[in-house]
Amino acid sequence: MTELEKQSPSEEPASPAPAGGGRVLPAGPVLPAALVGAAVLVAVGSLWSLWYLPFATGLAIGAATAVRGLRARTAVLVAAVAAVAGWGAPLLWRVASGEAVAGTARTVAALAGLPAMASLVVAVTLLIGLVQALLGVWLGRTATAALRLGG
Repeated sequence: MTELEKQSPSEEPASPAPAGGGRVLPAGPVLPAALVGAAVLVAVGSLWSLWYLPFATGLAIGAATAVRGLRARTAVLVAAVAAVAGWGAPLLWRVASGEAVAGTARTVAALAGLPAMASLVVAVTLLIGLVQALLGVWLGRTATAALRLGG
């Protein structure tokens, strides 16, 4: 045996660490259930004018994925889809039930000094929900990591 072979560590099965820093765990049916549950929570909250629920949901998703050791991109994906679907579904429901969503959106755009395009206001609304969810994921994962280091 050469000197280099003596110094090398024992061979262990190498699995690359994920980019988010967590372990790779099988997600199974938990992630789709969490996605649907989070989207329903955000949708019901938006019907009750709880505009901050994408942030709260992202916070919970970020903390839960950090504790379970899932990748950051998993948390981002779940929270982003839940926020956009959760705010988009009630908008579609209101359009389907005949409410004047497009007219209201055009009025809001005109009052904001933007072109009177309903799609622009709807896109900005969904973007706000997305940003809330992403900030919640970031804070949830960061706070969980800080608590782990401090405790």
